[in-house]
Amino acid sequence: KEATGFSVTFGKWFTEYTGGSLGYSFERANIRDVAEDASELVKDQAGKKDTSKVMTSLKRDSVDNRLYPRNGSLNAIYADFAGLGGDNGFYSVTGDSGWHFPLFTESAFSVRGRVSFADGILGKELPLYERFYVGGINSVRGHEYGKAGPQDEFGEYIGGNKQLIFNVEYTFPIVSGARLYGVIFYDWGAAFNDGDPINYRDMRDATGAGVRWISPMGPLRLEWGKNLDQKADEDSSRFEFTFGTFF
Repeated sequence: KEATGFSVTFGKWFTEYTGGSLGYSFERANIRDVAEDASELVKDQAGKKDTSKVMTSLKRDSVDNRLYPRNGSLNAIYADFAGLGGDNGFYSVTGDSGWHFPLFTESAFSVRGRVSFADGILGKELPLYERFYVGGINSVRGHEYGKAGPQDEFGEYIGGNKQLIFNVEYTFPIVSGARLYGVIFYDWGAAFNDGDPINYRDMRDATGAGVRWISPMGPLRLEWGKNLDQKADEDSSRFEFTFGTFF
């Protein structure tokens, strides 16, 4: 996938903790070099398609520190609608809730849950690149990107049109002055295919640990996850590294 485009978002706080946003994005995507033996779902995506999308959100945010949260919560609803022009037509809705509780010696206990639904509208299919791919450092650690989700008839992971993810973390200081922290976590979640219900028996889980450093360049994460229900084609564990928000 090669893509170009732009987006603009306007936000407003209604109270000290409650706010919302309204945005618009336009993307022109080109899907190329599709394998001859790919599934029809993948082949149907080939070529250039435009997405004209309206994005909305409503949230309540009382988190004390965005980089190292120890108290408060962030509860949000995100909804996207595409179809006002362009080639694609779909909707996507996500509910996201994260809670943080301070413990001793600057440590904290955090829990987070996410549920998402998406589908095509106006007689159009949900694009492959708008589906939910569960697995990896930002969803279920210890699992490869997309592998906590459905496969096509060729065994390729194609993402789902719905997802459910839970994360539990215990974070603690290693060297407070250097803003270096440790984390122990447990993740549980999966993506599910069109027409399939959310089935808790099909959800994947992992546990692990890592270090986080609020560096001068931004937040840095190095985390190791242990796959607790390893399948034949999967690794038993994974190391992952990224820059970005911690939770």
